[in-house]
Amino acid sequence: MKIACRIQQSRHGVYYYRHQFSAQGIRRERRISLKTKNPAIAKEKSLLISAMMIANKTGERMYDNEREILKKIELLNQKELEEAFRNLEIVITPPSGGNISIKADPNNPADIQAMLQASKDFWASEIGQSMKLNMVQSERAISESPALNTISNSAIKTAIAETQIVAGTPLPDLIEKFATRKKDTLAPKTLYEYRKHQQFFSDWIATRKNTPHFPIKNITRQDVSDFIDELLQKGLSNQTVQLKYLSAVTGLFELAKNSGLWEAEATFPTYGHKLFTKATAKKVKEKNSWKPFTAEDLLIIFNPSNYLNQQNPTDFWLPLLGLYTGGRISELCQLLIHDIKQIDSVWAISISDEDECQRLKTPAAKRTIPVHPNLIKIGFLDFVKDMKEFGGMLFPYLTPNRFGNFSETPSERFGKYLDVLGISDAKKVFHSFRSTSNNMLKQNGIPEETRCQFIGHEHETTNSKVYSSEHSVTYLLEHVAPKLSFELPFTELIYPRQLILDGTRQKLRLKEKRQNNKLAKAKLN
Repeated sequence: MKIACRIQQSRHGVYYYRHQFSAQGIRRERRISLKTKNPAIAKEKSLLISAMMIANKTGERMYDNEREILKKIELLNQKELEEAFRNLEIVITPPSGGNISIKADPNNPADIQAMLQASKDFWASEIGQSMKLNMVQSERAISESPALNTISNSAIKTAIAETQIVAGTPLPDLIEKFATRKKDTLAPKTLYEYRKHQQFFSDWIATRKNTPHFPIKNITRQDVSDFIDELLQKGLSNQTVQLKYLSAVTGLFELAKNSGLWEAEATFPTYGHKLFTKATAKKVKEKNSWKPFTAEDLLIIFNPSNYLNQQNPTDFWLPLLGLYTGGRISELCQLLIHDIKQIDSVWAISISDEDECQRLKTPAAKRTIPVHPNLIKIGFLDFVKDMKEFGGMLFPYLTPNRFGNFSETPSERFGKYLDVLGISDAKKVFHSFRSTSNNMLKQNGIPEETRCQFIGHEHETTNSKVYSSEHSVTYLLEHVAPKLSFELPFTELIYPRQLILDGTRQKLRLKEKRQNNKLAKAKLN
């Protein structure tokens, strides 16, 4: 059986598995997020999904959602995977172009051996080792849950027999403790990423030491050095390894030290590897930073014939707010009605984390800035007034993702809008409005300290933090807001009141329907 398979990378770098199939004579396609930006991992996951569909005879259909698919592939044991590979014929097209063909003739022993070697390589890979470790650690859960009986008991016993227990506090315990300690001090997404990188290191150590219980006190600098080398061989950059993986793992060593599990005077084995210098880091930051929009870009984006054709309320207001506040899209999407208020007769926007649904990236992000006069001319205050009937949020139909972020869908929609307009530079995204605003203020002579206050950046000087207070909203309105001067067709960009109201009502109905369906499904389960 042949599965038409393609791996595609989104503009944000995430890989997707594209499954093509026929249903009632109609050609259809489904995309599954592989939840990784690493091409090697994406390839491994796509192979496993294809093998799963063969093993479970699902080539003609897909499961209902990504979670069901990803959960199902985790239940394939090595024997089932090898059996699936016997019938596997797959062609993978990576984003960089070209084809990777993996085919097997069941009557050709050489082909079978090649596919079995592919299976062996998989189980030696990051994902395979992680799955084997999870099988070992989940023996009790498997024995109690009929849903997990697809995993061979003999395979589990064999894996358990191969492990050994070493005295001391193991990494998995510290990972759980770290999550508990940091749940109120780290943003949910940051905590999730830390946990992901820590778990990856824990799985790697478990494989290297042949036990999931290897204590942190016995991890050496050589272990970490080999870990770094393996990450670099997988194609990760020096910056990613140091700032993401090593930072997350260092958090475990710091916790171990505070808990008395690491000698107070001993240096952490994650320190001093110097994968890149400060100069290199600066170059990388400049290379990877978001580009500001040019004057030509802005004329295209806010061209009334393009801009007024968008359907969602966020499509209309968020880019304008981003341009005239320099705000992050996550800050703007979580605004509440009462965040727009008058201070000393000046209409202002309060960006804060005072409500339980609001989160800020840094303490400096908390600020109050004036509503730009051009926003008022376009009808922003009328929009705020109209939204009061729908509850407390400025964009009431938005739903937070698992990290509490309301901006995921609006960000994707704006990216698609740029693609339609032909602005295809990957470094030009919604965050480019922030760079555009900051650059405009700089070019018009606004000092760095004032710019930092306005757009919510840290300004690390003793003078600004200790010996001076912030500018008032009145000062920002009179001296800063006028410097955000863009040549745009504001006379034609008037708040499309009825369209926004109708769109909001429709989206709220859809939101309520989804919530009711979710509740009904939960009751059935």
